[in-house]
Amino acid sequence: MKTQKLIELERDRLTIMEEARSLLHDLESETDEAKARELERQHDKAMRSLDANKLDIEEEQMNSADEAERNARRPGSNGSVGGSDDGANDFARAWSGEGRGEWIDEKGNAVRVLENTDRFSDTRQRGNALGDTVRAMVTGARNDTERRALAEGTDSAGGYTVPTPLASWFIDRLRSQSVAVRAGARTVPMESQTLAIARLETDPTIGWRAENASIAEGDPTFGAVTLTAKSLAGILKVSRELMADSLNVGEMIENALAQTMALEMDRAAIWGDGSSNQPTGVVNTVGINSVSMGTNGAALADYDSLIDAIYELHAANVPNPTAGIHHPRTGRELAKLKDADGNPLGVPGMVSNVPLLSTTAAPIDDTQGTATDASSVVYGDFRQMFLGMRESINIRILDQLYADSGQIGILVHARMDVQLAQPKAFCELAGIIPPA
Repeated sequence: MKTQKLIELERDRLTIMEEARSLLHDLESETDEAKARELERQHDKAMRSLDANKLDIEEEQMNSADEAERNARRPGSNGSVGGSDDGANDFARAWSGEGRGEWIDEKGNAVRVLENTDRFSDTRQRGNALGDTVRAMVTGARNDTERRALAEGTDSAGGYTVPTPLASWFIDRLRSQSVAVRAGARTVPMESQTLAIARLETDPTIGWRAENASIAEGDPTFGAVTLTAKSLAGILKVSRELMADSLNVGEMIENALAQTMALEMDRAAIWGDGSSNQPTGVVNTVGINSVSMGTNGAALADYDSLIDAIYELHAANVPNPTAGIHHPRTGRELAKLKDADGNPLGVPGMVSNVPLLSTTAAPIDDTQGTATDASSVVYGDFRQMFLGMRESINIRILDQLYADSGQIGILVHARMDVQLAQPKAFCELAGIIPPA
């Protein structure tokens, strides 16, 4: 539900956009150089106001989502319904529900560990939006801020290294689009190519003892996993005309890049097989729990299989899985479940207490026995997933590759990896096929 403040901000945005369009129209027809410069100054001011308004809207949307989640957790609230995805869950719970994670590296320096409500960026120092900066690389800078950013970011090979404040802002946009992050995955900023983190392989031995009796011995076994920054890159094609003439092309570019990169990040983090330099995701990590729908897969007829998957986590001392993630096809089939009389099937509390999030990154063409259209639900305490991200983004403008079709190619390159601190904190329910 939109708040009154959000409605007012959206109204302000429409007013600013109309003002910017009017100024741009006047500027195009103005022949007096002095008046043209004044119109350009006013247009730059309007665009800065539009950027600030966009930031305010996003912050208000995040605040509204946070408030909705807090309300859902209060005693007496209905909470989330199994099989649904309202898009507003953030599950930001640290170990005790209070403190934020912070590690210390081998030199004694603090390493931030970001919950999904924490941010890389200081929004007050963001400057230009990434999409507007990309547009400026193609059509030229509109103001001093863009000119300074382009001058600072250009490298010797003709690419553009996004300044850290802007890169941090874009990474936060990407994280906000990620289902894994919404499910609770924590983000670790990487200052170098690799970052080693420790994880507990086996629990310590604890036991009762009589007076003067020996204490039960058994050392916990610790292992190490290494985050190794891997390249995630893609090309976005935009027509030259749209780049030059559209008022909102910067926002369009930024949204498209954040959504598509987040989708691929989720796919690799959960279902990646480690090939072709991609991360090894949850389902291909050794040591996770698993439940099968059968040798050749099976369609969902009730909630029993989901209960079995959640039970495997409870039996592995993971009492509070933060989410289950599935393809929308699975969510549709769950919503259609009916009893013998054709009434909607009630959702058991054990299932409804764990929110289900959907993403088209989930495959629906897995092979299980004779089935080639299988999918899965991945349950887990996603706080045990660490996303390592280098705070650097590189952009190159491919102005010749697609010139014959009148398009500009925008190549974006980022680096990240994923590791699980506790594989047993996850369970895959595999082999879900569509009904016959």
